[in-house]
Amino acid sequence: MSAPDLCHVFVFVTPGAPEAAALDAAGLRESFRRAHPGQGTANACWCFDNAYLELLWVDDAAAVSGPPIARTRLAERARWRETGASPFGIAVRGAMPCAAWDYRPPYLPAGLSIPVALSSEDPRQPFLFRSPGDARPDAWTDGRAGDRQAAAGLAEIAGVHLDLPAPPTDDLRTLEAAGLLTLGHAGAPRMVLTLSRRDGGPPRRLSLPDFRWE
Repeated sequence: MSAPDLCHVFVFVTPGAPEAAALDAAGLRESFRRAHPGQGTANACWCFDNAYLELLWVDDAAAVSGPPIARTRLAERARWRETGASPFGIAVRGAMPCAAWDYRPPYLPAGLSIPVALSSEDPRQPFLFRSPGDARPDAWTDGRAGDRQAAAGLAEIAGVHLDLPAPPTDDLRTLEAAGLLTLGHAGAPRMVLTLSRRDGGPPRRLSLPDFRWE
């Protein structure tokens, strides 16, 4: 299996994702939405050429807290303002770079699973997992990616920076060594996405979970 590469990142938001207004105002265009039956979550996604940004929220509190989902700590992550959990997730394509357990959410076809890093059982850490998909959005053939972010003049998620209140795990250090992200320390969890421009101009930076452009 190939070396890990960034597939997508997620951030837990308010149900319905009103935070998306900050993306709309910057000229970004939503690519697709879907629900995760049995997991109790739904999302809205913004595709770039190489990866995508997922805004994730709870739409069924009973399901997300139920036994099949409990080990993910998604219920605590969704209430990150109250619990101190990380609201972020990082999905890789290719080889899973660390020890993992097989998560089998009800919405996946029988026989499929999502490897989730054992270190993600600590809800203060980002939810690190391997995506079921192996292709970049610019190689998708089902039309979900649309024109990606061509209208905003943006190309790729060129960088991911994570600030964590807790010391980063060895798994995150491995991703840092592989060039998938950079790590820092702060009093509250924060992610900054560096977004490259199609014309080669200076990149734009989006801070999460405050959805502030830098």
